[in-house]
Amino acid sequence: MPRPLFEALREAGVFALSTPKAVGGAEVEEAIAVAVVEELSRLDGSVGWNAMVASNTATITSYLRMPALQELYRNGPSAVVAGALLPKGMAVPVGNGYRLSGRWTLASGCRQADWLVACSAIVVDGAPRLRPDGRPDVRTLHLPMQDCKILDTWHTAGLRGTGSHDCEVQDVVVPEERTTSILFDGPRVAGALYVKDFAAFAVARVAAVALGIARDAIDSFTALAKTKTPTVATTTLANQHTVHERVGRAEGLLRAGRALLYETIGALPYTPAWSESLGDEQRASIRLAGAVAAEHAAAAVDLMFNAAGTSAIYDSSRLERCFRDVHVATQHINVASSNLEMVGQYLLGLGLHFRR
Repeated sequence: MPRPLFEALREAGVFALSTPKAVGGAEVEEAIAVAVVEELSRLDGSVGWNAMVASNTATITSYLRMPALQELYRNGPSAVVAGALLPKGMAVPVGNGYRLSGRWTLASGCRQADWLVACSAIVVDGAPRLRPDGRPDVRTLHLPMQDCKILDTWHTAGLRGTGSHDCEVQDVVVPEERTTSILFDGPRVAGALYVKDFAAFAVARVAAVALGIARDAIDSFTALAKTKTPTVATTTLANQHTVHERVGRAEGLLRAGRALLYETIGALPYTPAWSESLGDEQRASIRLAGAVAAEHAAAAVDLMFNAAGTSAIYDSSRLERCFRDVHVATQHINVASSNLEMVGQYLLGLGLHFRR
């Protein structure tokens, strides 16, 4: 993302949307955060993606105790945290903290970020430390970006402007107070973020990126259809019956996916009084809504891309970018089609896959 654009977004408060109010952030209701991400993604998928990631990582910071939270936002509520949440590192207990080493992929926005949040298993005597329930003790650790080496790895089909490079860390000590667990802990201060389940935030915001891209694709195609007369045709695309059907179908897919997503997040308990994890039914619902919304969005983009013919294949075309971006966005684990399988298993009573 160009630096002037990044600074303009920071000045506008985009990166403080989900920063806790306790440190001066907006901590907006979830539907507002989702709508902002969706609209930014309509303008540009990569911009929406970076806003989404910053919003999600700000939610993670709410899991920290107040002294650490104040340290992260000592320069203001618009501090940006890049996220690298796959547990690929190794954190060894040392004193009142952990010595962290590892390499993490997909750290979106890392070049503009102030902090990196990285997930890692806690390792003792060469083996993962286990929690009382027998599962590995995986924690998220917050460290300054200057302690990280950014590796130029983000050469992808789409969402190229997100800067989701790899980050490498070698023997950096992270104090205990700057660590938490998004799997087992919860927010420390009551507020709109006080839901002890990170999926309640992460899924909807990722899906919102795909929805915004699909809106752009439909709008871009309808503008093109009014002016383009295909080869061997005698009238514009806008007058062709097959185009009418494709536009109607794409619009229906987008509206259906969007309606399900907003209906679902509207039913989730984002209130200061809520202090429990989501139930299995709620967890299934949000994952279903995210996967369906993203799938519908990608299908809508495909309809518009195909209807545009060769006009869509040039890199000067908005449809070309929409096509690439939406198919990268839908690869994200939070909205991937595998979520539909897990929901189906749950509905059939074959396992509670949404327990933490």
